[in-house]
Amino acid sequence: MAALMLWCVTVVALSSLACGMSKHQRDIFTSSISAQNSRRFEIGGWSVLLLSAVTAIYLKGASIGLSEWLGCISFAALAVGLLLTYHPKKLLQANVIAAALFGLLLILSLI
Repeated sequence: MAALMLWCVTVVALSSLACGMSKHQRDIFTSSISAQNSRRFEIGGWSVLLLSAVTAIYLKGASIGLSEWLGCISFAALAVGLLLTYHPKKLLQANVIAAALFGLLLILSLI
């Protein structure tokens, strides 16, 4: 269950990084966003990726945690890449679904 939670977090982080790239902004958003908002997306994406890596290392140790994190980020990149290729307008909806799934899994793990 922890790997699925980690995957949800990395999907949101990679989506945020994609939203910060000018070539994807035309596909994702209906209107252009400012350079300041673009920078915020980039900072947010890198921060969440770093936080997820640190959390995985803390919970599972350096070797297992980093291996699991790299696996999750690989599958998250695949999901975000496919969304950007075939349905870029649905990327924000996918982030809402990933965040809701993360919240549900977090509640289930705490019970």
